[in-house]
Amino acid sequence: MADAALGPQPDFTVMAVGCEETANTLTNTANTFANTFNNMAAQIRNCQNLPTVRSDNDIATALRGIGEQLNDIKGDIRQLDARVGRLEQGMKSGFRRVDVQLLNQQARLENSQNIAGNVDENLTPLYSLTAADAQPQVIPDFPSRIDDISQMDGGRVNELLRHLEQGTTGNLGQRRTRLKRAVGGYIRATGPFAKV
Repeated sequence: MADAALGPQPDFTVMAVGCEETANTLTNTANTFANTFNNMAAQIRNCQNLPTVRSDNDIATALRGIGEQLNDIKGDIRQLDARVGRLEQGMKSGFRRVDVQLLNQQARLENSQNIAGNVDENLTPLYSLTAADAQPQVIPDFPSRIDDISQMDGGRVNELLRHLEQGTTGNLGQRRTRLKRAVGGYIRATGPFAKV
């Protein structure tokens, strides 16, 4: 009676056989799926061999190459633009220097005429060549008379010579003579030796 009260009992042998059959079926199915996906992957890889796809790949590669070349050209243009900018700046600076030289030549001519004629007029100031990259600038505190140069100390004489891009070598007398000539002074004969 004890058996009747428990009800039907499981058959472990049937359960084990069923599990084995299911496992074999799933393994076969999984292998089938795996094989199918491997075959599909191979076929997808073969698509790159199609003429239109290969052409598109070649076009994409060519376009990438063109893009790289355009980037190189852009870099070259930037470098060229920078060089042209520097050249333009150099030319502007050179033209300003020529302008300053012309202004100074005019001032020297006026000064030499006034000095030669003993005209009682102030010297026409010259423009600084050291500031020629900017707008022309009159040399600050330019001497009023040619004789003022004879009274200048060596530091001031050197400063004016540098503004005019003249050498600062020699003794004070030589530098004063150089400065007098640079502002338009001329050599006056006063006896056996000519002096400025």
